[in-house]
Amino acid sequence: MTSHEQIQKLKIELFTGTSCPACITMKDKLKAIINEFDQTRLFYRELDIVEEIDYAVKIGILKTPAIALNSKLFSPSFLSMKALRKVILEHLNRHSHEGSENVSDR
Repeated sequence: MTSHEQIQKLKIELFTGTSCPACITMKDKLKAIINEFDQTRLFYRELDIVEEIDYAVKIGILKTPAIALNSKLFSPSFLSMKALRKVILEHLNRHSHEGSENVSDR
């Protein structure tokens, strides 16, 4: 992967719990939104809050579901699809215009 491709990627991480009904709903909604965008510009992964507790605490996650964009807490609670779509689009547009930011896969 070239550095130009890394610059354009938006890392989206969904933190979930194993017995969290809201997490299942958020996962379905987030996947539907992500599928609307150019997949080459996104890096998506789901993380179990228990397995990734140190990372979660480091970025300020206290409950699930939670979304991190580029390793920064975005949503500590449930959001509408419209709000999620808008924020992802804004981040993608911002990353398209910034030449110095590098997104890694942690």
